[in-house]
Amino acid sequence: MSHRLKLSVLALAALVFSGTASAETARSVVLKVGMDTPVVSVGGSRKVTVRALVDPVLSKTDKRAPLAVALVIDKSGSMGTGEKMENAKRGALEALSMLGGNDTAAVVVYDDEPYVLVPAGPAGDYDRFGQKISRVRAGGNTALYDGIEKGAGEIAPFIETGHVPRVVLLSDGLANVGPSTVEALTGLGRRLARRDITITTIGLGLDYDEDTMTALASQSGGNAYFAKNSDALSEIFLRDMRDAVALTGRRVKVTLYCEEGTKPIRTLGRESSVERNIAETDIGSLYGTEKYALFELEIPEGRDGMTLRAGSVKVEYIDAVSGLPVTLESPFEIRYEEDSSEVAKNRDVEITHQAEMAKTAEIREGAVRLADDGRVKEASDLLRGRADYLKLNAPLPASAKAGEEMKGDISDFDELASYMMENESMSNEQRKKSVNKAYVTKNQQSDVDDQSDRDESE
Repeated sequence: MSHRLKLSVLALAALVFSGTASAETARSVVLKVGMDTPVVSVGGSRKVTVRALVDPVLSKTDKRAPLAVALVIDKSGSMGTGEKMENAKRGALEALSMLGGNDTAAVVVYDDEPYVLVPAGPAGDYDRFGQKISRVRAGGNTALYDGIEKGAGEIAPFIETGHVPRVVLLSDGLANVGPSTVEALTGLGRRLARRDITITTIGLGLDYDEDTMTALASQSGGNAYFAKNSDALSEIFLRDMRDAVALTGRRVKVTLYCEEGTKPIRTLGRESSVERNIAETDIGSLYGTEKYALFELEIPEGRDGMTLRAGSVKVEYIDAVSGLPVTLESPFEIRYEEDSSEVAKNRDVEITHQAEMAKTAEIREGAVRLADDGRVKEASDLLRGRADYLKLNAPLPASAKAGEEMKGDISDFDELASYMMENESMSNEQRKKSVNKAYVTKNQQSDVDDQSDRDESE
């Protein structure tokens, strides 16, 4: 690859600001645009994958936007079994310990109805939270919808003072008091998202509704966790608060513009809109680690040595510290070569692997839908076919960690396909794992290690 092309493909984006942005705001995120095959064969495949990677720039100061966090905790009767309630309380306290003196926190608990256990106030008043949380006892039904609404209401006034609002919801069961349909709950998620309130969901055990909990997180750009056992709760609460305090950007939107002759096909692993030469997708919130969007493109034929300016990428987001809108832009180019060794030498194995991961997540979701429809053999065949492809045809990952991820996917698919053929169904636990794993992959969420494979402690 020529020096000029390499700089163009991986260039730090030019910054264009709406409003007045400070130098600190300008350095909060870097955009890098690359392709799985920046050099393509003349007369070869006419599809490429473009990655728009947004990478937070580590600040030399501890300055961040203040948070307004509402912990919304299920205390219905089912939470009284084993150590569920105690582990939930311990996890909530550990999460609160991550917050600083400028942050605001509230705790809402719900059973037949929600009530404010600790009103929104300074998060640094740790003793006040500890005293109230320690007295919580389980009992009653599950007013999940009203619990979320109550928690959001506690922190909503702080949005006007520059706080970043976040609801962290824990439930171990189905909503059975108040609005309880998927449509009603995800509608609530969308309304809160329009107010910039992010919802993280934690599903505990095997009785919660994974479709609803995942949709709530998805609608607002939050995280979604599946904890088979309650002993994972402390780690999950801590992990989510680590994300929250590292928030860099909100409402991150990525738009791909194709030049004449180049056509967007779809976005891998994310919902998107594609119209003519433009594709758009949302990344949601950007925390302390990078996130990316993957676009599949169809490119025109080219001659040997030709360089094609294929298009450009624009990223728009709200800086978490200043609250100002920021726009980043970068072009990308493709070079055509007859020499196949040049094509192989310039392949980006990391982007190739990330595209395969996104496709694997889509296969997981497809298998769940087929199993739900009673088409178990089709679901099993889909999983088996994907496992065979990954074993025989997928390019080798660039790192040991990526290799372990791929091995894990192959093992999961083989085991699940065999189970479904023997039992003519997908188990409740397998469904929850599949839905959550697909979301974690597509959202590029930092998951809690082996959380669903721990030994039952209850």
